[in-house]
Amino acid sequence: MDFAMVELNYQGVFNRNPFSYTGGVKTIFNDVEFSSMTYSEFVTFCERFMHEECKKFYYCEPDMSFMEGLNPISDDVEYSAYIFDAYGTDGVISVYVDHIGVGVDGWHDDKDNDDDEHESCIDGENEDNIDELRNVAFEFNEDVVHMNRTSNDPFLSKLCVDDEDANNIVDDDNGREVEVNIQAHSIFNELLHWKKQKPILGMRFKGPGQVKSMLCNYVVANGYQLCFEKMIGQDFWNFKFGSLVTYAWIGSHYTKEIVESQKISVRKLRLKVMAKFGIQVSMGQCRRAKKYALKLVEGNLVEHYDMEDGPDGKKYFSKFYCCFQGVKQGWIEGCRRVIGLDGCFLKGVCKGELLCAIGRDANDKIYPIAWAVVNVENKQNWKWFLELLIDDLHLNLGNGFSLMSDQHKKRFTGPYIILFWRASKATTEHAFKVVMKEIVTLNPEGRQYLMEKDPKTWSRAFFQTGRCCDAVENGFSKSFNVVIVDARKKPIITMLEEIRLYMMDRIYNMKLKGQQWGNHICPEIRDKVNLLKKAQRNYQVLPSGLNQFEVRGAIDAYEVDLEKKTCSCRFVAIEWIWMCSFCS
Repeated sequence: MDFAMVELNYQGVFNRNPFSYTGGVKTIFNDVEFSSMTYSEFVTFCERFMHEECKKFYYCEPDMSFMEGLNPISDDVEYSAYIFDAYGTDGVISVYVDHIGVGVDGWHDDKDNDDDEHESCIDGENEDNIDELRNVAFEFNEDVVHMNRTSNDPFLSKLCVDDEDANNIVDDDNGREVEVNIQAHSIFNELLHWKKQKPILGMRFKGPGQVKSMLCNYVVANGYQLCFEKMIGQDFWNFKFGSLVTYAWIGSHYTKEIVESQKISVRKLRLKVMAKFGIQVSMGQCRRAKKYALKLVEGNLVEHYDMEDGPDGKKYFSKFYCCFQGVKQGWIEGCRRVIGLDGCFLKGVCKGELLCAIGRDANDKIYPIAWAVVNVENKQNWKWFLELLIDDLHLNLGNGFSLMSDQHKKRFTGPYIILFWRASKATTEHAFKVVMKEIVTLNPEGRQYLMEKDPKTWSRAFFQTGRCCDAVENGFSKSFNVVIVDARKKPIITMLEEIRLYMMDRIYNMKLKGQQWGNHICPEIRDKVNLLKKAQRNYQVLPSGLNQFEVRGAIDAYEVDLEKKTCSCRFVAIEWIWMCSFCS
C-alpha cells in the first residue's frame, strides 16, 4: 500500500510580514493511512501525537509558494481536497498547525492592499494627505490591557533572534510606543534539548520558573553571561554567572542519574557538571542539588502512592505478591526441598516490608522463589504470604519440606557461640550429647535454654532425611537481601522491576554455565567432595558383606551400605553427599 509523505509542522507561529511559519517542530509521516480518516479523526490523531490542542490546520499545495498555496483544512470537504493533493504528488506535502487560532485566511488580501497603497504613494497622488497625517496626534486608551506583556520588554528584545517583530511597534510624537499589531507567538517546548533552547520575543511560558530555566540553559549552552536593565534608571546591574545556575537547575539536569545511583558522591557530581557544561559550581550547590533531585522524585512518589480511604473511612495498603510460573516450575523440578523465609525493610520514601521465600538449587546456590510487599511484618501478613506460596508450590500440608525462618538472633559470644555451632552441626546424637556435656560444664543454664528450643529445629543430629540440605542458618536468604539492597531504596514499581530483571538475568546465566559443566555433579558439590577426599584419604575400608562396609578413621568409624545408599554418619541422608564411603 502506498502512503502519502506528510510533513507536520507544529508548535510554531504564522508571521504576517513576511508571510511565513517560523519556529516549532517538524515531523514526517510516511507510514500513516490518512486517506482512511475523516477530518475529525485527523484532528484527534494530530492532537494525540502533539499532546496539544489544535485550533486550525493549513496545508500548502505542491509546487506552489507558501503565500499562494496555503489552504485551510476545517471540514471534510477541505480535508478531501488535501487528501487529493497529498496522494497526487510524489514529494512531501506540508501541513501547518495553528494552536491559538490566529486566522491567516485574510492575510492574502492584506498583502494586496499593502501593495496598492505602496504604489499610490509612489505615484505621488496622496502626498498631501500624508503631510496632514503627520500632524495628527494618536489617541491612547489607558484602560486597554495587552495580553502579550513581553513584547516591549527591553531585556527580551536584546535576546530576540527575529528582528522583524520590531515592525509591530511605532512611535508617536511624544515618543511613546504603540503596539499596532499583536501577533500570536510560539509556545515554549520543554521537551526540546537544552542546548537547542533559545529565547524568542513573545514566546509563551507556563510560569517564571520555566523562563528562568530556559534562560539558564541558553546561556550555559552558548557561554554567555546575563545582565538586565533596571526598571528605573539607566545603569545596569551585573550578576555573577553562578547566581543563575542554581542547585535546582543542576538537580533537574541530573535527577535520573542521582535517583538511579544514589551513592554518587558530591565531588563526583561536581566533576560531572564541570565537564558537561563547562561551568564552575561549588560543593554546596552539588550537595543541595542531590537533595533537591531526591526530594523531587520522592515528592512525586508520595503523591503517586498516596493511599485512598476505604469504605469505612480508614486507609489500607494493598499487598503485592509475585511468583513467576517459570521460577515456580524450576524450583519444583530441580531444587532442594528447603525454603528460607526472610523479611527486610524498604528504604525508599514509601515504607514497608519485603517478604521473600528463597530456595537452594542443585549447585547449593540461592534460588529466589517468591516475594511480596506488605505494609508491616507480622503474623497476619506472613500467613497470607505462606498460604499463597503453599498454593503455588503445591506443598499441601508441608510433608517432605523444610522451612527456615529469619528469627536467628546473636545472643551468645565467646566460647558459648563456638560450642553452640558444634552442637548444631553435629550429625549424630552421640556427637550432639558430647557437646552438650561441655556446655553443661561451662554454663548449666545454657544447656537448659537450648533444649527448650527443641534441637529438632536447629541441630543436624535430629534433622529429617531427604531434604538434601545441611544448612543450620538462614544465610542464603540474607544473601538475597544484600543483592537487592540498592533496589530496596527505589520506588516500589522500580524495585519490583529490578528484581524481575535480576531473576531473568540470573536464571539465563546459570543455564549457560550449567550447559558448560559437562558433568552430572555440580561444581559446588564437587569442591566439597574434593576437600573430603583429602581429609579422609587415610580412612580404612573393611568389607562386611555384599555392598556393605565399615569405614574406620583414627577416632571414628561408620557403617556404609552402598545398595541402600546409607551411612551412619548421616551426611548422606541429610545432604545426599557420599562423605566417608565415597571419599574413602
